[in-house]
Amino acid sequence: MSNKFNANALTEYSKSYARRIASDFYQQHASINGQQILSLTPINQINLFIISSLSDKWQADAAKFRSPYFDFKDADVEEALRNFMNVVSQHISVRREHLEPLLADATRRAIIMIFDPRAYFDDMLRSQPEFTLTADVLRQMVRYTKINQFIPTHIMQRMNGKPFVYVNQALGFLDEALTQRGHDLEHYDKFVALFSEKLPMDVSALLRSHVPDTIPGTPLRSFFDTATETSIPPAPLVATESVTLDLEQANPLPVPVQEYPASSGFEHATDNSISGGALFLKDSAGPDPVSPSSQPSQVEVNDIARAVVTEMSAPEISIDTQPTLNDTLRESTPDEPATVAETFNRAPIESVARSISLNQKFRFINQLFNGNASAYNQAVEEIDTLNNYGQALDLISYRYASQYLWDMSSDEVSELVEILKRRFA
Repeated sequence: MSNKFNANALTEYSKSYARRIASDFYQQHASINGQQILSLTPINQINLFIISSLSDKWQADAAKFRSPYFDFKDADVEEALRNFMNVVSQHISVRREHLEPLLADATRRAIIMIFDPRAYFDDMLRSQPEFTLTADVLRQMVRYTKINQFIPTHIMQRMNGKPFVYVNQALGFLDEALTQRGHDLEHYDKFVALFSEKLPMDVSALLRSHVPDTIPGTPLRSFFDTATETSIPPAPLVATESVTLDLEQANPLPVPVQEYPASSGFEHATDNSISGGALFLKDSAGPDPVSPSSQPSQVEVNDIARAVVTEMSAPEISIDTQPTLNDTLRESTPDEPATVAETFNRAPIESVARSISLNQKFRFINQLFNGNASAYNQAVEEIDTLNNYGQALDLISYRYASQYLWDMSSDEVSELVEILKRRFA
């Protein structure tokens, strides 16, 4: 969870808000259906989170029908099961003791999304199994996101139709979205007012940081496939503007870094984003900034060079860039080996698994995979299925090196890279 919050205060407020909402509704009803959930609270994002949880349970229940003794891949069986589950989804009925925990969790998630959207989506991405974000998971994320929906939409656009990307890449897309459209993040002031209609929200107690006093004839479909449909098309991807240097400037100044404020029956809710305030350069005077809780983490800028002019020499531009993980792995192969042994060690191989010695295997497991032998075996098997050296480097840099925090200067990484070069020579 974001460290901007007082954890105890957040949990207590979420539970209290859920009790208040549930108490008001169940005074007049014994259970709640899907359409009633969609209008249960004045904050649509909370309602969608509840629907999302029910959708997950609905899919899990459908999986329980499958048995090794029957052919569930038969077309007639698949159609019958799908129609049955879709009919079931149209008859949602939840009693208070089952709804209230879902409502409390949905409230907590919505508060984090409102006050710290960067942390919310960062946690969502890092929680993906195998450190991999699939297109199906991302589509669900877009479907059930109403506040700052442009963020998952941007990530989906950057995936460009790929079935999956590694979480490390998705986190980069997240930073792009916040950098390019940080001013579109929704302000939390209107949501505080909506929360307070049912239960007063003390923002200063909820957050660790200081908050200003002024809060600026078709086949049957399931309920979960129709509840969150939207008629608003996703916003187009904005290309990142390139940064250039004026070589003729007599007295170049450092380039300031801009800071931006922090944003089946389950498909028909729409997102009405609220535009953010104006942008200001760092350290410049201006009106009071938006509360820290709505600001994303600062994105490092490594591509801006600074011109330096001296009186004794002509102007020169010095550009210092930090090497990326791929740069480290893609270093050029050294000169031809000088000895017969080195020549033999660099000969092409057909299998990574068979070329790793027993001693190397133990060192790789302990140093690169934190002692997890099954993770090592999975990585080696996956590498052997790849087609070229570039794919192998992407797998290592975007998945395993980031997931296990490799020391790229270690002997084990160097040895593994050499083995990859021989495998895909």
